[in-house]
Amino acid sequence: MTTLSHPSRLYLPRRRAASLRQVLMQRAERTLRGLWQALEAAGQRRAAPELLAQADILQSSHPALAESLRELASRHAARPLTPAATAARTR
Repeated sequence: MTTLSHPSRLYLPRRRAASLRQVLMQRAERTLRGLWQALEAAGQRRAAPELLAQADILQSSHPALAESLRELASRHAARPLTPAATAARTR
């Protein structure tokens, strides 16, 4: 008696299917990471005007610190939204 088997089946390792709990936890983790990044980006954009105001106050007494604050503010204000942040904003 001859048994036929599909050759591809011989070489494929068997994987255990992910449980529903694992899948849901992975999705929740991705969602929460995106939300965290969106909140960080929003906080950085809100902080930029405050950094500029502090730089103006400190310009006469600490010019190097004022320049650092201006540079930091320009980096935070110019930071684009990530795709996850954009998605979180539209919900």
